[in-house]
Amino acid sequence: MNPGWIVPDVPKHEYGEAPPLWIPIAAFVLMLAAGIIITVLNWKQGESIASAKFFFRALGVPSLLWCAVCGLIYNGQEEWIKRVDWWNYLCDREHAEWRYWTQAHWGVVDSVAVTPESDLAQRLLGLKGSAPNNANQTKPLPQDEAARGQSRSEQVIERLVTPFAGYLTRFAGSRDFSIVLVSEVEGQLTELRAALKALNIRNMDLVKVSRIEPSKEAALGEVLSKASTVPDFCLMLGWQLHTEDSEPLWSEAGAALLLASPSSLIRNKIKPQARMFRSIHAASDAVYDALKTLLAAAPTPIERIKHLWLSGMPAHDRNATLAAVKDVKLDVGIHDVDHAIGKPGPINSLLLQALAAEMVQHGQGAQLIAAPAQQGVALNLVGAQPAPVASAFPPSISPLAASTTFGTLGPIILMLVFIESEKIGNAWFWGVVVFYLLTLGIQVIGGYGIRDGVTDDFRAQLRQLGRA
Repeated sequence: MNPGWIVPDVPKHEYGEAPPLWIPIAAFVLMLAAGIIITVLNWKQGESIASAKFFFRALGVPSLLWCAVCGLIYNGQEEWIKRVDWWNYLCDREHAEWRYWTQAHWGVVDSVAVTPESDLAQRLLGLKGSAPNNANQTKPLPQDEAARGQSRSEQVIERLVTPFAGYLTRFAGSRDFSIVLVSEVEGQLTELRAALKALNIRNMDLVKVSRIEPSKEAALGEVLSKASTVPDFCLMLGWQLHTEDSEPLWSEAGAALLLASPSSLIRNKIKPQARMFRSIHAASDAVYDALKTLLAAAPTPIERIKHLWLSGMPAHDRNATLAAVKDVKLDVGIHDVDHAIGKPGPINSLLLQALAAEMVQHGQGAQLIAAPAQQGVALNLVGAQPAPVASAFPPSISPLAASTTFGTLGPIILMLVFIESEKIGNAWFWGVVVFYLLTLGIQVIGGYGIRDGVTDDFRAQLRQLGRA
């Protein structure tokens, strides 16, 4: 599995309970009682107790010292609250960023599926006619008698490319436009170039035409994203035909998808047919975990997942996928394209994406696709819109600790009163004031230091998960 698919499942911290209110109240009562007793016992005989000096010593001094006691009582709790606030924010932020990463997608502007059975997607979903049954057969495409003088490859290419001629004419030259052939045969690229030239589509000389291997094709979005430059538009297409004088290995088919980057959709005001989200790969014994992760990421609203499309997978991968769908209690219709049109070929994974995108456009909810991949099974979702992601906002944490500020304020006032009453001198007075201001500055620096320490601890947790 791609490390990016590891869920940032760092547990949040709990705030815990604050010290009971009776503790500072009891401390206040005891300190007042002690202050009164000590003051009375040490009061000079004959001196009136009805004075500010008596009340300050009996009540004021204990009250100011009580501020320090309260600071000690609540300092640890306040610091823990700040740590929890920042830690939980980091958890929310990491999860939101992960959700955005899983929502990387390409807009499917339009798609074409050419199969031996007409209206295949609609028939499999019961929207039109009955579902075909051609299991283990090698069905050919219907012959186009009107296309005389064209080879069968030229006929299929024309059916795949012509629906996108308007987009090619409109955007080729003004936007970065690519055509990618999904094929394991180098000669098909030559056929494609020749067929494109024969179609006489304007600005075709400004379009880059290239080829990728079908083994990479199950992760179309990743293939394009890893390119040196990501195109604004990419027409991905492929076909599989029978060859003369050899036993057919698969049913004939063709598929094409015009993909656009999300920014291109917005810039050109295009409403896509569907959105093809990032795929997750897993071996057959890890399909269940991969599917759980995909659903936890929810690239598109998971309650809208209505159908599962399968093709080209070995029996153990197919069985593992169906078992995983059952175990996660995903209520979907299962559509086996191999059962419908016959033995799969190298472009069946691309065909799955085209069929699913068509059904999204028909309002059939999000579609789950399971296709073969180098690591076993590739799962991805095709849906109408990304699911909303809750934003994480940093907490408004004061750089000053109220408990520390309040706790030091009482003794500082007491010292200032003592200095003033004893006439020790202005230097001591201002020295104490500067000292108090320095404690405030130290609190600010220490607060940011604590925050950095929490961030380091959080990153260490991510490293343990394998995400950093």
